[in-house]
Amino acid sequence: MTDILIPSKKNIIIDASVLSSLMSCGTLTDLRYNHNFISLDGKSNSLEVGSLVHKVLEVYHKNMVNKIKRSDAISNAFLMGDTYIRGCSYCTDFEPIHDILEMEKILNDHICLDKCILKPKCGHSPNEYPGLSNTPQESDRSKTGWKWALTTLEQYFDYYKNDSWVTLEVEVVKKEILYEDDDIRIMWKAKLDRTVDTNQGIFPVDVKTMKVRRDTVSLNNQFIGQCLIMKTRNVIIDKIGFQTTLEPKDKFLRTVVPYSADRLLEWQSITLPYWCKMYVMYYETGYWPQNFTHCENKFGMCTFKGICESDRGMREEELKLHFKVGQAWEPSDD
Repeated sequence: MTDILIPSKKNIIIDASVLSSLMSCGTLTDLRYNHNFISLDGKSNSLEVGSLVHKVLEVYHKNMVNKIKRSDAISNAFLMGDTYIRGCSYCTDFEPIHDILEMEKILNDHICLDKCILKPKCGHSPNEYPGLSNTPQESDRSKTGWKWALTTLEQYFDYYKNDSWVTLEVEVVKKEILYEDDDIRIMWKAKLDRTVDTNQGIFPVDVKTMKVRRDTVSLNNQFIGQCLIMKTRNVIIDKIGFQTTLEPKDKFLRTVVPYSADRLLEWQSITLPYWCKMYVMYYETGYWPQNFTHCENKFGMCTFKGICESDRGMREEELKLHFKVGQAWEPSDD
């Protein structure tokens, strides 16, 4: 009698960043999330000022959750914003240091003791305060200055000084198995900027910074994933505009993005598993196809455009010249 071997089920852990990248381009996904390549030039200006705003709001809301007086919470937030701008030498590019004994080398076994340095002495997470490298102090034609970003936040805090929403959680990572069949099990991870009680319900809030006003598009993996993981059909987008000519009421908007039960189910039961199975196929074949329709998007050119434009024999050299290997991507890291 021949035994029938049932292949093991594939377990996938994925977040919105990886899924959206996978939908856009296989090569981009492979270089960024499998090989962890990041540009030697650092983040773009838009990403840097967006990260600065997120950090200030994170500190502010955590202070508020801990019942700290609002004025002190704002002061603490701007203080850490200044640290984010300047950077922290202790946590930037931090690597753990292990005190490995000679016998441990022989046995290839190590147990961390007091002499091992596993965390930066500043108390921050590794690379939590990297400093700004592509953001000037003052704004110019093409870049938003960090000074204006902080001024915008001052306007934001003043505009919402009578805010009735109660923040419940800040920068938490939630995870849940959203799909499972005979072949695959998918765990979705989502990092929520915050969750709030609006008196009409508890909803996830996602902060988005922008230089120009844009309509909110509901076809968004991040928004849908947050709804499913929070067991709600609405996500709130907290828009913060860097425009200099608009009044606060026009550049600080909180937009509710609603979803029907059917749209959420379609994404959960069809879209998500389809792309995760494509991910497994790419991984097992070792081929991550290019997608030329994504080389240019609303954020500009793809970071790896120059790599794909090079001959195959030259791509490894191009990667060495313009990229470095960063920290391994953990779903829902910033």
